[in-house]
Amino acid sequence: MHTKYDVSVIVINYNSKKYIDALFDSLVKLVHSDFSFEVVVVDNASTDDSIAYLRSRNDSKQIPLKIVLSDQNRGFAGGNNFGAAHAEGEYIVFLNNDTAVDERWLEELYHFIRDNGDCVIANSKLLFFYDYLPFTFKTHDKIELDRTLDINGRKHYADGKFITNCLCEQDKLVCFGHTEVKLPLLDGKAAHSFCFRTKTWDAQNDAVVAAGKEFKADDDGCIRIELSAEEIGRYRQTLIQNAGSGIDEVYNGYDIGFCRQDGTEYQKPYEINNGCGASIIMKKDDFMKCGGFDEQFFMYYEDTDLSYRMKAKGGKIMFCPASVVRHIHTGSSTEWSPFFTYHVYRNKLLFLYKNFSKKLFFIYFARQYFDGLRSKDDAKKRGCRDAYRIAFKKQTGIRY
Repeated sequence: MHTKYDVSVIVINYNSKKYIDALFDSLVKLVHSDFSFEVVVVDNASTDDSIAYLRSRNDSKQIPLKIVLSDQNRGFAGGNNFGAAHAEGEYIVFLNNDTAVDERWLEELYHFIRDNGDCVIANSKLLFFYDYLPFTFKTHDKIELDRTLDINGRKHYADGKFITNCLCEQDKLVCFGHTEVKLPLLDGKAAHSFCFRTKTWDAQNDAVVAAGKEFKADDDGCIRIELSAEEIGRYRQTLIQNAGSGIDEVYNGYDIGFCRQDGTEYQKPYEINNGCGASIIMKKDDFMKCGGFDEQFFMYYEDTDLSYRMKAKGGKIMFCPASVVRHIHTGSSTEWSPFFTYHVYRNKLLFLYKNFSKKLFFIYFARQYFDGLRSKDDAKKRGCRDAYRIAFKKQTGIRY
């Protein structure tokens, strides 16, 4: 196969103007001393001005940039296939748009797969976009806080992924002596201020602990915490979003190391079960011969399905820890929104049908559909029904 570049980096855009600066500010700084690369941006029929804005940045003066316009929203699977068809690299990288990459991200990823002949897919280390600061609590009973708080004067809704041993209600957090809440450092290594609003508070016994210090509520019920850049630097935590992917005992996909602190465990290469489509590299020829992403998946589980098909032809999927990406995570959809739920429930069944057996398909169809009935969740039920239509009725073009 004739190639013009060593690597093509494929990025999908769909109404994602807000992510362009962080991503392309990092891409133009990439180190690439011994290889060439291009960036292929596939626009999935956006209705905002994101592509006009991208063109106005003039990044093509610093990196080879190709913008490919689709006449429809092809999703993650179809959009990346569309991008691969226009890519001129020997290797292709699929990179999420809600990311910022380390300056050696691509060099490390390319060298890794090039130098490991039995590796068919290499997976970067994905870190959460922001570092986090942990908060703990001292109380004889419980502390109730508004779930929306202020970080450097900006409203922030506390994300349950970063909260442990706490009752997380829609509008409040019920915290105990063993609760930990991690909050993002929205302004990096700079000084930060935090303001919690209390709902119930024992002035004598309760305290919030951050950076080794205790903080009490003011007379107006607000806990105001001011931390210097030096304190932020000492106590901040870098958290793993994905250090490779896997499938658990009930065939749910998961991220290795999710929400754990980056450390020695994630600094050595290892073999993984499947790759995460947020940042993976492979030979374009292997990808095309394998049939690319299955476009019926649209998004979610499409990278898992591809991984299984690639492995079936021989070779390993590996974690490359030196290739580092900062990732917003679910930047293109809201976690457990109806859209998200529908695709996860549907595509898990399609994945089982394609890579395991019809028997497993029907076992998990029954479990998932019953779950949809019990929870009165139409997205779950519809996802199951559409999986059946796609797998057994061979219907195509089914969308959410």
